[in-house]
Amino acid sequence: MTFQQFKNLSEADQEFIIWSRGTDLAKREDQHFRYFLCQVDGFYIEIRCNKTQNSIDGFFFFDSTCHLDPYLAGINIEAVYSWLV
Repeated sequence: MTFQQFKNLSEADQEFIIWSRGTDLAKREDQHFRYFLCQVDGFYIEIRCNKTQNSIDGFFFFDSTCHLDPYLAGINIEAVYSWLV
């Protein structure tokens, strides 16, 4: 499925695709929200959850890696370099 095909789906169909085909990649949080990043085919979905209400607050769909920056700081790559030492 392409990013454009996904965007053209109804909200209910988008949610079905996210929950059935999405691959969990990362998570992060700030003072008010928890964010979960998943990937479907070649694009990304960020799921924003309200921490106070413990509910999904919205979805953000994107196909550009520039929106991955908030998640990169939380990725531990020590294991990748441990074999060098």
